[in-house]
Amino acid sequence: MDIKKKQNIEKQHISIFLMMMTLHKIVYLLLCICIYYTNASPPIEQVMDKLIKIISEEQVLKPAEYKFPQWEKKLGLYRSEVRLNFFGEPVQAELRKNKYINVFDNNMFATGWIASVLLETNMYGRAPKTIDNEHLSLAVDAIETFHDHNQNESSVPLMTFWSQTYNQTTNAWESTPDNLRDLIADLDDNLERLEDILKVLGIKNIAQLIDRIRSTSEGLKNAFEIPPDFDDTYLNIGLGVQLKLLQDKYPSLYFRWLQTNSNMKKIIDLTLRYSYRPSSPYLDQNTIDPRTYFWMRDFIRDNPQAIIVTTWAQNITEVRTAAQKCIRMPFNLNNVDVTVGANVVYGITSAIMYDLLDFKDYFNQDMQTLYLSTASLIAWSIKNSMKNRPDLAQVYYPSHYNFLWYGSRTLFILELARHQQKVVPDVFNRVYSLLSDTYRSDVVKFFQDNVRSDKSSYDDFLGVNDTNIFGKSEPTGEDRIFSTAQTVNILIASFTYLDGNTGKLKWITDGPQIDTIKIMVNNSISWLLDNIFKYQPFNCFFSGSVKGFNQLPFWYPANFYQYLNGTTLDPDHFDTKTQSLVDSIVGVSGYIDETSYERMISEKHFNISTPTTFNGYNSPGAEFPFWSSQPYTHSVTLLALAQYNNLDK
Repeated sequence: MDIKKKQNIEKQHISIFLMMMTLHKIVYLLLCICIYYTNASPPIEQVMDKLIKIISEEQVLKPAEYKFPQWEKKLGLYRSEVRLNFFGEPVQAELRKNKYINVFDNNMFATGWIASVLLETNMYGRAPKTIDNEHLSLAVDAIETFHDHNQNESSVPLMTFWSQTYNQTTNAWESTPDNLRDLIADLDDNLERLEDILKVLGIKNIAQLIDRIRSTSEGLKNAFEIPPDFDDTYLNIGLGVQLKLLQDKYPSLYFRWLQTNSNMKKIIDLTLRYSYRPSSPYLDQNTIDPRTYFWMRDFIRDNPQAIIVTTWAQNITEVRTAAQKCIRMPFNLNNVDVTVGANVVYGITSAIMYDLLDFKDYFNQDMQTLYLSTASLIAWSIKNSMKNRPDLAQVYYPSHYNFLWYGSRTLFILELARHQQKVVPDVFNRVYSLLSDTYRSDVVKFFQDNVRSDKSSYDDFLGVNDTNIFGKSEPTGEDRIFSTAQTVNILIASFTYLDGNTGKLKWITDGPQIDTIKIMVNNSISWLLDNIFKYQPFNCFFSGSVKGFNQLPFWYPANFYQYLNGTTLDPDHFDTKTQSLVDSIVGVSGYIDETSYERMISEKHFNISTPTTFNGYNSPGAEFPFWSSQPYTHSVTLLALAQYNNLDK
């Protein structure tokens, strides 16, 4: 073979080799691209579109009547359900998270918040339209059915958690959860059928579940007679403000809302009438649930002239007679819940900032004191970690992330007022100082201390104490989506404002702290985009006030013991096994000096030692019913994504 021919062959071999190398690189590059797009987070717009669709599908568009196992579902409400907080090994955890073991609940709270969040998403975020006029109209109409019908004046925006039915015997309107009421009433008749259904569904531990349903139902019966509350009431006020601000997009709804919610003077009168005033000489004002006093007594000592919003629109004088009409506060006494306080403070702030009717005309000195006292309590409770008793401080609303978000919403609109140079009452500036200091230091530290090992996501308590069949810890993260989304919402509310010129969310300042906050937000958003549909979208937005034996108010120090009829009750000569405390009033009246109170803590009450510690919401033998709403989780996640999408990065 001549040299020239040999050289040509070698060149061909080299060319083939180079072609193979090039082809290999191309294939490798294509493979990398495929892997990248397979593992990459879906575009934020795509996820928001999917969330909007899922939320819309969870609204009741066709009402249904109760006929076990079919639940009553009221037109316009969003899905909300009652579950039992079992935990631990798989068969136990399944009783909590199984899709069939829950009761659909027709309450105002979930729908009110979902509607508000959907509107807020388009007000502050960048997202497709979250809800059309037809679906919002259905929600607003549904919410209107939760007014308190026992008021003797018209258009009073006093609201109930559950809608009311008229009792001809008592001549009064009663608030009750329809499906739970009917299930409990029919429980004995349906036990065999219930067992058969659970067996078909493959549910284990049926006997334990039914036993827990029985014990829970007995405890819930007296909780079904609740009066109106200030949480739902001021949620409704906040919704009214939103409808006013969005009249151009939903032109008729604000005027429809006004028809049944225009009496602002009355709602402020009621807010003050039922407020807690520890230094008042009047029993109706100075007496509070012993659990409330236990955790906030230091605040009361330092703020003796405080006026603090309470949970229920009822007092001792009224409950003495109203109880006979099936309208009574749990344990016949009011309490203070910081989550309720956060919602009331926001409702007041937004109503005055945006001129909701004549609300600000009645913002008198007592109302300003209530506003400042309640906001101060919120800041104090965060800084003091609820005195390590979140079970008492957030007695109805266990989710700490939800509470923190409610409080951050007030800081957000107060920050906005400063940038818009709005003229606001001086007390607003004092509340701004309290909340800005708390949320921009203590709350940030809380997140840094409680972030999971991935430095991106957060857990509250649902499923965190689950195990595998070998007893090894295996958390299921059922409120992880909710808690992580709310963390993003809290950070954005605490560190940004809405620029009126650009419509973008801008960071309040530059500097190292903002850089840290940006990293926290970016990490959580990336995690949400990767995991949003991989976990159960549960939350615990509401619960009963008792989460086990230790949360009963009777075991805490008190100085007021009476029956509803006014006769004295002696806790030292009372047999809880044979005598009932249903018609008792056990509370703390006025202020007890700390030396005396410490001595009372060391004593027994009804022969029970004071529960001085809290071991978490997942305690053996303390399983409790909680309210969860999947569309609420999806809504706050949508809000987080939309606000992130609108950041002036």
